[in-house]
Amino acid sequence: MKVKNIQEMNEAVFILRHFIDLSARLLPLLYKIDQKITPNLEEIRDKEKILAVFKTYNFETKTSQVLLESNILDLIRACYSNIIKEDIFINKQVLLTDFLKEYNRLKNNWRIVENN
Repeated sequence: MKVKNIQEMNEAVFILRHFIDLSARLLPLLYKIDQKITPNLEEIRDKEKILAVFKTYNFETKTSQVLLESNILDLIRACYSNIIKEDIFINKQVLLTDFLKEYNRLKNNWRIVENN
């Protein structure tokens, strides 16, 4: 593998990690706002901002499988899609928990790599 290819992969992993970290902060907040029966004006604005962030990110979910050996992007997409649905029969908390569990696993792996 050439140096340029390694640099490109490192950059892709960096961007991917940033998006995953951002999702770990935003999805629980989106879930919390979604659970409110009557969100206040600030919460409505926060929700709109969060939705705008996710709408601007176009990503191929296989990317995380290739670069991180993880289905984290599939989990993010499923979690986000189901939180914004108005279906009361979807267990949104389970999807959020699954995502956060995988996120914590990856974070631990990243820490181990960084410490070596």
